[in-house]
Amino acid sequence: MARIPRLPLMAPIALLVLASWLGSRTLAESRVELGPWTGGITSTSAVLKAKVRKPGYDVFLRLASEDGLESRRMGPVLSTTHEHRVVSFVLEGLRPDTAYRASLEIKGTNETAETARFRTFPAGPASFRFAFGSCGRTGSKLGTYDRIREHRPLFFLCPGDFHYEDIKTNRVEKFWRAYDAVLGSRVQGRLYREVPLVYVWDDHDFGGNASDDRALSRPAARAAYELYAPHYPLAFRGPEEPISHAFTVGRARFIVTDLRSQREPVTMQDGPGKTMLGKAQKEWLKRELMAANGAFPLIFWVTPVPWNGTTQTNHYWPVTTNLLGYIHHETLAYTTNHGARPSKPTGDSWAWYAAEREELATFVRDQRIRGLVILHGDMHALAADDGRNTDFAKGGGAPIPVFAAAPLDQTWSIKGGPYSAGVYAPRKGEGCFGLVDVIDSGDVVRARFSGRTQDDVERVSLEVSVPGR
Repeated sequence: MARIPRLPLMAPIALLVLASWLGSRTLAESRVELGPWTGGITSTSAVLKAKVRKPGYDVFLRLASEDGLESRRMGPVLSTTHEHRVVSFVLEGLRPDTAYRASLEIKGTNETAETARFRTFPAGPASFRFAFGSCGRTGSKLGTYDRIREHRPLFFLCPGDFHYEDIKTNRVEKFWRAYDAVLGSRVQGRLYREVPLVYVWDDHDFGGNASDDRALSRPAARAAYELYAPHYPLAFRGPEEPISHAFTVGRARFIVTDLRSQREPVTMQDGPGKTMLGKAQKEWLKRELMAANGAFPLIFWVTPVPWNGTTQTNHYWPVTTNLLGYIHHETLAYTTNHGARPSKPTGDSWAWYAAEREELATFVRDQRIRGLVILHGDMHALAADDGRNTDFAKGGGAPIPVFAAAPLDQTWSIKGGPYSAGVYAPRKGEGCFGLVDVIDSGDVVRARFSGRTQDDVERVSLEVSVPGR
């Protein structure tokens, strides 16, 4: 029998150090720079994107179901300087309600250290959970993103301010760098690798604070969005068109609107001609609502900015002190000029586009749109309303429930309101997000909103029930 030589005492330590060095060296030399990350999920398809380190790579995708029943290799897709080394794959022919893993293969090496996870949507009626929230510091590492990921939602919906770069020029490379900073964050990068993204911009990630259709950055913002965001088919094409889109999960329809690229200046006199949506997008929204009505018991309308608010004012503005934590309007002590109008329009609320808001609310009432719930961000607080403060139809008759979740990582602000369930203004260092559980029991479909802080404590909640048949 051959003798096994005895190693010196320090050899195991040396081997550990060597293994650690080799591991870090392998990681550092990974040909994948960012991602992969996914979105555009349906019951049978998905979109995957990643950024690699060099142009000229032939990039393959390795996809496998977690139950071991499927495995495939797709590609290659060539990485180019023109597309900032971002590669995209459209995955089709997938099985509904199935968990998948995806990694990239470059130069014969499977880059398994960077793996994306996603689950296809169920086909037909189903219960599910999604998360949403807006307003995160560029490259934030706050624990909010970890808490979202730990809940393992079917997807994460970001209704704006994915980054806070306030880019005001038509320089697409500036938007590239902003996306790189977000996806390069350790906590955000992991979230987007493990949870599919649904995303529409607001102001800070489009053209700067309170930006509108005059923003010089509009073509660059659109080009970068199409390159980096794994999105659903967009309703409009063209470099300056809105990025509105719609998708379905179970018996819920999601309608996502772009409230920046077509918005007329807030300083315009309010009236029937003043628009936040633009004529074409507004007509598209109405068509989507009509098509969804009756076909889906539950309709979520994603409107990045607050719906609530007295015309041309902010119902919470001003208050006597900077209140933090949970606040309810019935307990607030206002200054004597409560309800007075600010000296100039603020822009980030439907209250400054009240005529168009009335038009839409009246349309919802007259067309008997049922099961509509609004999701919004922008306001740096958690909030919810059951419809008693959201009826802006002419003569009434359109009480629309509202769920609001923000900021992922920003200081607090309160806009619009009041909200029947109250608001939660985060304290310094607190991030916020929302969870929505859709429970489909057949005869009834419920949407339960849980507004949470990064310690995973529920601060605001509201449940909406609609007939399922």
